[in-house]
Amino acid sequence: MVVTHNPRLVGPTTSINGVLLGPFYYYFLLIPFIVFGGNPMALIFWQIIWFQISILLLWLVLRKKSIALSNIIGILLSLLPTGFYTARYFWNANTMPIFTILFFTSIIYFLENYSTKRSLLVGLISGLSLQIEAAFGILFFPFTILYFLIKRISLKNFIFCFTGFFVTLLPQLLFELRHGFIMTKILLDQISGKGNMLGEKLSIAERLSERQQLLIDTIRNTNHIPLEALNVIYLVLIIIGIIYFINKKKNIFNDSPIAIPLFFFIISCVFYLIFPMQVKGWYTLSLTIPLVLFFGGILEKEYIKNYQNKFLILLIIFLTFTNTIKAHYQYIKEINLKPSSDPSSLINEIKAVDWVYQEANKEGFKIYSYLPAIYDYAFQHVFWWYGTKKYGYQPEEISYLPNQPVYIQNGNLAWTKKKITKEGVPVFLIIQNDSEHSGRFQEWMGNFSKLCQIKEKIIIDSLKVVKLVSCSSLPSTTPKQTN
Repeated sequence: MVVTHNPRLVGPTTSINGVLLGPFYYYFLLIPFIVFGGNPMALIFWQIIWFQISILLLWLVLRKKSIALSNIIGILLSLLPTGFYTARYFWNANTMPIFTILFFTSIIYFLENYSTKRSLLVGLISGLSLQIEAAFGILFFPFTILYFLIKRISLKNFIFCFTGFFVTLLPQLLFELRHGFIMTKILLDQISGKGNMLGEKLSIAERLSERQQLLIDTIRNTNHIPLEALNVIYLVLIIIGIIYFINKKKNIFNDSPIAIPLFFFIISCVFYLIFPMQVKGWYTLSLTIPLVLFFGGILEKEYIKNYQNKFLILLIIFLTFTNTIKAHYQYIKEINLKPSSDPSSLINEIKAVDWVYQEANKEGFKIYSYLPAIYDYAFQHVFWWYGTKKYGYQPEEISYLPNQPVYIQNGNLAWTKKKITKEGVPVFLIIQNDSEHSGRFQEWMGNFSKLCQIKEKIIIDSLKVVKLVSCSSLPSTTPKQTN
């Protein structure tokens, strides 16, 4: 959008091929992209910052009800395992915890004062969340409507809430009008059973088994305290919560910091239990948020009762903090400080790009990539951002194969510093292992059969770079080099 001047009406793909999310995720990343010149790390820092901002906003809303409540929930969310996991790389579903916190913040904020501006905000955040991850965000607006009905919110607030939600759909609606409602047709085919892009339907037994494991994973990802101890803590809090709601009787929905997340979690569980296909792990990343809000709310109720309870709850927070430190010490020691074995990690892609430029020795070159994903978007970006910045020029051609149709619209606007090769060489091949498609790989390599390999660089076991030159330029005894 920035470099080739192509504003987007749609966003990332969903699990249903051909059905795309709204464009908000792309616009959300515009600021760090522009400020840091395309550095992918900036997008990660941006997500980390926004996760902290979302917690701060929730804290500011909750502190009006209780400073103890805002502090307990703020601490638990700040130390949330999901918050750490999703901040290690950028991906649209990993932004969902941010907008889940913002959603609960907006609806609690609205219930303080039934103003039309606040109801508009609830609808707006519900719609934007749908553009981050549809399989989870789809719950937000129906839940809002249902909760508004239970609370008997005025029609005026309903209208403003719907307006805020509808505004977020306008880009996709325009896209559909321009393309003959192509996404709507695909989606209807899936709903009617004509398509199976989401996989085969699971039996009730398979569904229950899978959802049980998802529930266990969700509970585990709410806190770094060992699961065995966490289960005991949560069981006690659930019993306390049941007693609390029994005592509240008809007024259970008036205590929004506890009732809203609990009600949302129950509805989510029912929805995913009814959902007939496999539930992917990233669908439920953000279910940890309502659980933490609910348990944090119960902890606050106990905290204010007496000094003994204060001590126990401070002990839980202390255990949360110490186990968080322990978990991340282990992560840094066992994973973060070791070389990455992932061929798609930025550090390994940069190593491949560095080797190419060093071997090119300030001369022009062509680069082609064999990746299981076929399209070489990641390497296109690293050569454009990192290669241009460090080495001052760009390859004459970069693609997954020579002479392919244009697959990046107006891509020529990004490649303004090309250096032309001498007689079309050298050519570099970036190759990821693809054991499942060995025939496809051999066919791909056949496109370079008229060139000779003179060097090979193993970046990691699953990623290598090969240097090819014209066979006629080589003495008959020239050996191939591997390093």
